[in-house]
Amino acid sequence: MSGFVPIRRSQIYHYLKTPLYITNTAGNFVLYKAENTEIDFKRFHEDKCPQLFISEEMSEDALSELQVQLRKKLIDRVKSGDLKSIKTALCEIVEESFKEPLDENLRALPQTIEIIYDGFSGATKVLRDIDGLQFGGTTLAEHSVNVMVLVFNYCIFNRFDDKETKNLSLCALLHDIGLTRIPKAITGSSRKLSNVEFVKFRSHPSLGHDLIRVNDNIDPSIALGVLEHHERLDGQGYPRGISNITFEARLIGMLDCFDSLTNTEKRHRKKENPFGALKIIQDETLKEGKFDKGIYRDLCLSLIGKRKYTDL
Repeated sequence: MSGFVPIRRSQIYHYLKTPLYITNTAGNFVLYKAENTEIDFKRFHEDKCPQLFISEEMSEDALSELQVQLRKKLIDRVKSGDLKSIKTALCEIVEESFKEPLDENLRALPQTIEIIYDGFSGATKVLRDIDGLQFGGTTLAEHSVNVMVLVFNYCIFNRFDDKETKNLSLCALLHDIGLTRIPKAITGSSRKLSNVEFVKFRSHPSLGHDLIRVNDNIDPSIALGVLEHHERLDGQGYPRGISNITFEARLIGMLDCFDSLTNTEKRHRKKENPFGALKIIQDETLKEGKFDKGIYRDLCLSLIGKRKYTDL
């Protein structure tokens, strides 16, 4: 099947300009949907939803069209104020952004943050309670989006300026990007990892840092935050075991932990409710010195929709 690339069935309706192809009984590629036409969904379902393809020579144009359509959907969802609907649109964008060509896709993510910020900055009422922020889901895209929304909420309620809010939100969205370079046999395993596998898994912050650092469209502080998001103030984190870590890493490390505790069930523990997760983080903050006390306090306030300072 050289020369053609399969596309996901969930995204076929996003392609208008791009021609789509199908394989016939002889194994040859034939045109199924012409350029600048909509797909005939009645025909598509009558044909039992066959696998569709795009030509490799059209792949860059097709990717651009897909990203435009996904962002348009995101803008519409943001205007609606429906958090779950927004998350669905965001996850579609992130899933595509985390695929190859990764460098090219990462360049488009700052624009996504702009869309989210413009939609949310005047509508903080949709981010007002802890239950609304808990989306569930265990995929990399879902987790990344969850942490991004938590960070965005934190920044809104603690009155961060526009630039810092956007940078922190993008850092959150990309914090686990290095996992795209770890074999799925490791990242998707429910068994106990071997020592070799565990070392490989713990390399994902470094891999993520290296992926972002070479992209001149992304602020260098974001790469450093990604590198350090598993470091802890007691020096017991990874990959370098340092205690002097950036604010980006302190914040995203805490919210990464919060989302993992509330949305991911692991072999050695069950999922926590939000308040149970906050209690675990509180103990690791006050008793073990792993997290920043000020960030923990401000996180709690942001999760219940209260500002750090009263309005004047």
